[in-house]
Amino acid sequence: MIGHPLGVFLALFFLTVLILTLIWMLRVPRPVPMEVARAVYSVEAARCIVVPIVEGIYSERAVELACRLGERQHARLVLVHILEVPYTVPLETPLPDLEARGQRALETARFIAMQHGMKPEIRLVRHRSAPEGILSVARQVGADQIIMGIGLKRRASSDGLGRTVHEVMRRATCEVIVAKAPIVE
Repeated sequence: MIGHPLGVFLALFFLTVLILTLIWMLRVPRPVPMEVARAVYSVEAARCIVVPIVEGIYSERAVELACRLGERQHARLVLVHILEVPYTVPLETPLPDLEARGQRALETARFIAMQHGMKPEIRLVRHRSAPEGILSVARQVGADQIIMGIGLKRRASSDGLGRTVHEVMRRATCEVIVAKAPIVE
């Protein structure tokens, strides 16, 4: 009993494809290096992200980054604007212009977060020092990350990061991400 040559060819072709498919399905993938596994875990472990907000594109870009980092694990997003009150006046002194600007910046940031399906908490905090206010809010909410947006200024005398960023990076007990954007003119 000899089969038709075309039938034999198709049977061998089908058998080859079947064997190759089984080999492909049953192959064991290479193990992920421990460094990569730790990096992935650290990003996915962020359950609470604090984003300091000021007026401008830099903070808006930081909110966008925070949403992208936090949306997969449904992280809690806290948008905070620190209203720096000078030491020469009482902390409760009304500062209507500064408060209105802070509220506008927070509302813009809230809108960006809501476009990503996140429901952020917004806080307008009065404090004597912006870095101390940011760190205080981060401690209160148990932040895993602080994401700060900056635009570097072209000055030869400094690195352009500013006092607030340096102080938060130096003293924060959680991960700090600084998102540098090009200068918008």
